[in-house]
Amino acid sequence: MPLVKPLLELGLYIAFKKMQYSTEDIDSAQRELAADLASAIDSYVTSMNIIIPVGIAVATAGSPAAQTGASTAPSPPGIIT
Repeated sequence: MPLVKPLLELGLYIAFKKMQYSTEDIDSAQRELAADLASAIDSYVTSMNIIIPVGIAVATAGSPAAQTGASTAPSPPGIIT
């Protein structure tokens, strides 16, 4: 799923509105706001897709049925959608 900025904005807005109407003491309200903001940001960031293009160079050794190998070059840059 691509990153959708309006969903992050909505999550942040809801967190601030929730604090606006909080009846808790200020420290508890701030901690709850911090937790709500962290959840909104975490949901936004973990909703992204990262596509790693093919083409990582490798060197292999062994029989066709039991190959081992390692990368010989860095992977191409990932594409974040």
